[in-house]
Amino acid sequence: MKEEQEYVDLGSEIEMTVKFIKPDTVLACPVYNREGDIIQTAYSPFTQEFLQQLVRQGVEKIYYSKKIRDTQAIYTKDLKDYLQKNIYQGPRRISLETQKLAVSVTERIETTVKENLPIDFVDESKELIDCVLQDIGNEYNDVINLLDIQSYDDFNYSHSLNVAVIAMVFARKLGVSRTITKDIGFAGIIHDIGKLRIPYDIINKRGQLLTEEYEVIKRHPRYGYEILKGSQDISDQLKKMVLTHHEKYDGTGYPFGLKGDQIDDATYILSLAEVFDALTTKLSYKLSFTPQKAFNLIIRDSGTRFKPDLAHQFVNEM
Repeated sequence: MKEEQEYVDLGSEIEMTVKFIKPDTVLACPVYNREGDIIQTAYSPFTQEFLQQLVRQGVEKIYYSKKIRDTQAIYTKDLKDYLQKNIYQGPRRISLETQKLAVSVTERIETTVKENLPIDFVDESKELIDCVLQDIGNEYNDVINLLDIQSYDDFNYSHSLNVAVIAMVFARKLGVSRTITKDIGFAGIIHDIGKLRIPYDIINKRGQLLTEEYEVIKRHPRYGYEILKGSQDISDQLKKMVLTHHEKYDGTGYPFGLKGDQIDDATYILSLAEVFDALTTKLSYKLSFTPQKAFNLIIRDSGTRFKPDLAHQFVNEM
């Protein structure tokens, strides 16, 4: 008689990078190393000491399964053999090399604008977009799991890269051409470039903006366009996205009050990605929403802020 075994779908393992796991994280299923050995039981918090021990032992990746019948079940011999034979990489993530390049691009953009230098960040930005496309591959697995980059504290850097990643994943799921997808990604990187001309104390104010301060903030799309308009290496489509990414479907956006089909789909895609990341990112002066809550808010704003069909596709696809 064969020994009873709990079944685990071999295609459902999720990889976790140890250095990005926050202390006190709890999973409702066991966690395993690459050899298939259980290293953490279900519902047990990842303590700081446990995480430090993994680092000392040289463990970089650990795994859990989304599709498991019993959260107390152990890996079967089949799964253990599978993990031993296959260096399973789990969902595609943004590589450390890409993240470092994003930091470099951000610094170059800031220097260019603040010192009023000729635009020289286009080639490096395009290289970054190519790296992101390579990182996300063709499967576009669970975009929420792509974004380890929020472990960095620099919101300006992480927000721009997050927006680029989310927007490109969504664009590719919609069947948008690779060329336009790259433009959307590039726009994600530089959509807020105009904010570099806004006083620091307004951009980084903790708490609600005064009316006059908000009016200053609203100038940043125009400033962004002014910075980019003279560059022959940046497409008109991309410049337009930077200029119009705060326009809304019902005409209440800025700077022009465009509405409906006056706003192109590429800009709506960029706007959805920007809002989703802003809602789900925790900062020192605001709490974050769960992805599901953010999706609910996007549906709520369907037909007002966002083009209805794209808003629903975003929630369904992402």
